[in-house]
Amino acid sequence: MTNLTNWKLNNFNAFEAPGLSALVFHNTYPEGKQGGVEIIQHGERIATNGDLRLEPTPGQRAILPIIGERQVVEDHQEIKVSIHYPDPGLDYVVRVSADGAALRLAIDLAQPLPAEWAGRVSLNLELFPGVYCHKAFHLGETFGVLPLQANGPMVNGEGGHLRPAPMATGSRLIVAPDDPLRKLVIEQDEGEIALFDGRDTAHNGWFVVRSLVPAGATKDAIVWTITPNCIPDWRRDPVIGISQVGYHPDQEKRAVIELDPRAVQVDRAVLQRIEPDGTINEVFAALPHQWGRFLCYDYAAFDFTRIREPGLYLIHYGEQSTSPFKIDRDVYQHNVWQPTLETFLPVQMCHVEVREGARVWHGACHLDDAIQAPPSHDHFDMYRQGPLDTSYAPHEHIPGLDRGGWHDAGDYDLATGSQAITTFTLALIRETFGVDTDQTTVRPDDRLVLLHTPDGVPDIIRQITHGVECLLGGYHAAGHSLAGIIEGTLDQYSHLGDAATMTDNRIYDPSLKPGETSGDRSGRMDDRWAFTSRDTSLEYQVAMTLAAAGRVLRGYQDSLAEECLKTAVQIWEYERNHDPVSRHSAYIPGNHDVQEVLAAAELFLTTGEDGYCKRLLELGSVIRENIAWTGASMARVLPLIDDEAFTRGLKDVLERLKAEHEKDLADNPYGVPLHFEIWGEGWSLQWYAVAQYYLIRAFPDLFDRENVLRVLNYVLGCHPGSDLSLVSGVGARSVTSVYGVNRAEWSYIPGGVISGPNLIKPDFPELKQPFPFLWQQSEYVIGGAATYIFCVLAADRLLNG
Repeated sequence: MTNLTNWKLNNFNAFEAPGLSALVFHNTYPEGKQGGVEIIQHGERIATNGDLRLEPTPGQRAILPIIGERQVVEDHQEIKVSIHYPDPGLDYVVRVSADGAALRLAIDLAQPLPAEWAGRVSLNLELFPGVYCHKAFHLGETFGVLPLQANGPMVNGEGGHLRPAPMATGSRLIVAPDDPLRKLVIEQDEGEIALFDGRDTAHNGWFVVRSLVPAGATKDAIVWTITPNCIPDWRRDPVIGISQVGYHPDQEKRAVIELDPRAVQVDRAVLQRIEPDGTINEVFAALPHQWGRFLCYDYAAFDFTRIREPGLYLIHYGEQSTSPFKIDRDVYQHNVWQPTLETFLPVQMCHVEVREGARVWHGACHLDDAIQAPPSHDHFDMYRQGPLDTSYAPHEHIPGLDRGGWHDAGDYDLATGSQAITTFTLALIRETFGVDTDQTTVRPDDRLVLLHTPDGVPDIIRQITHGVECLLGGYHAAGHSLAGIIEGTLDQYSHLGDAATMTDNRIYDPSLKPGETSGDRSGRMDDRWAFTSRDTSLEYQVAMTLAAAGRVLRGYQDSLAEECLKTAVQIWEYERNHDPVSRHSAYIPGNHDVQEVLAAAELFLTTGEDGYCKRLLELGSVIRENIAWTGASMARVLPLIDDEAFTRGLKDVLERLKAEHEKDLADNPYGVPLHFEIWGEGWSLQWYAVAQYYLIRAFPDLFDRENVLRVLNYVLGCHPGSDLSLVSGVGARSVTSVYGVNRAEWSYIPGGVISGPNLIKPDFPELKQPFPFLWQQSEYVIGGAATYIFCVLAADRLLNG
């Protein structure tokens, strides 16, 4: 089965062999299953987080060490990394070296473990359950099949805490012995290997291979020999990246074909048309243009822009074929953005019950929102409370916070920054494209939402109203915006299931005993916490949002529209007459001067008052120095500004911005600005496309409509790593096992939008599907949903007028 040439170090200081790669601390995000020693086998990252850990199955918030520099010992074909745990004061070196067909992973300690840490520190390596569930394994005297779900058992551990029992122990582990693509052998020179199921302690856990550090050991304290099976002539199948929805006749049409760099030649690509009678005919064929190397793959582009006839099509390349896609003028008009507005956003609505026919997505939730967070407190998920700046005592109920807002991402918190930017984007959609569809009933007094049930009010107005109610709650209660509302405990934060079961929905009353209730009050302190610290940049961002929302709510919610504008003006006047305050917390935008520009622009558009225009002119240098952030707002407001010097200066910096973008677009075969960090790039690209739309409308001589259309193609399936649409339930093939609130069911919410493939450094693009537990690839967020709707409608407007 194995015929492996020796491992070699490449230019990235990673080990490689035919079809295999081994990374050594190229990634430092272990809480996201992306770090330590990692193995990529035949196109799949099968193992990660090879390192010393302080628990058998570390979770997202486990203690992490400080990683030193990677050192290469070329004479010995070895990589070593020095690492330090401040507590328990542990210094060690991880060494990885080539040993023929195997890798040798060794741990050297600077000194023996302290006695109190003996039996607790271990070398761990985590194996990806997405490929190893239902695979055979042998370890010691135990053999079996790795389970689809965590089965336990759990046992009492140190301090009475439950911990998983090992599935097996021994000195030699072999997994997937019958699968040449995934076979892996791990052997220990001395001592014992244990196999755990990390899902016993966390839903996002992987299988964990573990060896304890022996007491008194230092040099070669643990040594593993790791042998991933290699098929020397294996080649990754080509991936044909297309928009899974299809194309407008007038737009550029390019399939991007992702190729194994060892592919010997580029094959002919064939475009076929599916005729109404079911026959399939070839309509165009050509050798794709060889683009070259990007990340770890070679790429070629098959351009079929010349094909304009409406119909259903397929692309064949080698033995691979795409799903059917359409070419038609209405390609973006039906079942593309609608699931996001009509299903995803309503399902995310907080403080209401959401029903879809016989299905209850969740009950009316968090009716006990919220209690004042304690002062000078650093919470999880980047929430921070400074000194108290409200009249409420710590853990005292703040009334009026039980209305509006969406559960963001796969969590249940209401971060004001994300609530604001989502509401703002929806307001732009309503104003720019006039969306007036009605498929959702919202009955606020009954706290009830019914999907696919019209109520006579445009759905987007309902959603904007829901966002505004959340934002105004802080001003009603505290006179300024809240940073956000989040669960008080990690157990609540990791809640999976009906949102209505997270709390008892009764207001916490400290005069009642735990478990005691009286009407709508209880002695159970399970209410979410409100983080109330004021931040100037957030205030301006909310003012921007309320000013825009006030425009579009007129005619439907006139009193609410008036309150939006009144509050926005009050925020503006207060912040303009007080020194800026910075209180970094979750989703707070920062850059208060940029946020002031954006707020001034919206207030000027809403009121037409010269004072806001004058302030924009005074902030000209801020606008020009931050044109990537301010350009879209300036494009919208520029027709109202009669200042030749301002306009000329703006156009000068936009010309430079165009040149920067053109360089970015030429750096990859997808023609979009990709700057991979830990997360996928989809949401960032959508924000770029929103800005590009307004710049195209204002400066058509500078900016190309294809900048927007290529982003939409990327989101709908033309991206690295796979060909799946990043919008659940949209397109012929899409992501359907996603990090949303129903991830425990390995399910999805129609219309939810993920960030998509991320980069496993140095050069491996990855989108693990179906697998719902890598948030940096497959989490939903509400802001990404709103910008996606905008992008689809922008594409249709640019193409159809």
